[in-house]
Amino acid sequence: MATSTVLISILNWNKAQVTLDCLASLRAMKRDAVEVEVLVIDNGSNEADFLRLQAGVDTGWVKLLRLEKNLGFTGGHNIAFKMAMEKNYDYLWLLNNDATVQDDTLEKLVRTISADPRCGAVSPVIYGDDGDGHLNGWGATHDWRARDNAWIPSAEASMKLHETDPASIFLVGTAIMFRVEALREVGLLDDRLFAYYDDNDIGTRLANRGWHSKVVFDAGATHGSRDLKDQPPYFFYLMFRNELIFWHTHMPSEHRRLLWLKLVNQAIFNANRLRRRHMPKQADAALLGVWHFICGRDGEPQLQRRLPATVKLLAKLLALLNQKQLAESDNAAALA
Repeated sequence: MATSTVLISILNWNKAQVTLDCLASLRAMKRDAVEVEVLVIDNGSNEADFLRLQAGVDTGWVKLLRLEKNLGFTGGHNIAFKMAMEKNYDYLWLLNNDATVQDDTLEKLVRTISADPRCGAVSPVIYGDDGDGHLNGWGATHDWRARDNAWIPSAEASMKLHETDPASIFLVGTAIMFRVEALREVGLLDDRLFAYYDDNDIGTRLANRGWHSKVVFDAGATHGSRDLKDQPPYFFYLMFRNELIFWHTHMPSEHRRLLWLKLVNQAIFNANRLRRRHMPKQADAALLGVWHFICGRDGEPQLQRRLPATVKLLAKLLALLNQKQLAESDNAAALA
């Protein structure tokens, strides 16, 4: 096949060795008929981590760019978005630095996306790093009525959906390759989000413009996983705030009645679930994210701000009103 050009974008933030392990897996890739440039963007890491990264990067095949400030997943990768469009690459592959790829993954992604002119994005199957082959990435869909991300549970279900409703699929943001032509239509990652829900957002924008996304079932990548209790407070802040931004931005008109109230009520319910699981700091960070959605604050997380007493009081009141539903949710989680 004709030579395709691919820009691979990887962000590093205080995880130099993890990033170097990712690069090692890329070094072993097959790349016949694929011209590759790798861009590693250091997203404002501390000096020691950056120096470790700099010492380990082979600049003969990797370009290293240092940012003085952490611009988040969206701001960091948007540098690569602009570069891919300015230099007319065919494809842009965003790869999490804690992912490693199989040696034929790049070729399989390029082969699949290049064969379908209306395919705007592809992803390998994402495997967890728990050592038992557990899968966590067949793609997902949006249940607009229920305001829920519906993860596709199996390869069989995903393959069927690829045939019956390909426009409904969006890809997990671990290792997505985009067609640059499609990005020219839909634009950059949404910088309001900073990190998380950017994959939901751009997948929806692609679908709204008539592009579809595909999982490449015979290509694979491994991605690090963390227990929910091990996630830092900023994760909960961003996940709760950005979930509200996403649904409020993209909800179809037929489901928008009382949307704002439904979104905030559900978010506070989920924050109360965290508190019942003995995760008070995470619950407060989640509530702060909800409050900042209400206030119209976006971008970089603002965890230094104080959570208003009225929000805490509202959460306690709703917890009392929803005691039965919260208990049922606890039981369901225990059985899962």
